[in-house]
Amino acid sequence: MKVKARDGKVYDVANAPPEGVHAVHLDGALVGSFVLLPQETRVTVKSTRVTDALLTDIADKFVDMGGGPMGIA
Repeated sequence: MKVKARDGKVYDVANAPPEGVHAVHLDGALVGSFVLLPQETRVTVKSTRVTDALLTDIADKFVDMGGGPMGIA
């Protein structure tokens, strides 16, 4: 799913099963990932092109767009 983040860039976010890892790519390069848990979102930065806060923003927008698994909001 394509997600436009607060930095104005569009990131590709891979779907994952519940509690699975959603890979985040920018221009074809892996920049980070996140895991949606019932009480929190865990992010992992893999590039200096993103921050924890930006990945959290991307995860929130991903869920808002319907990308989160059932039962997680």
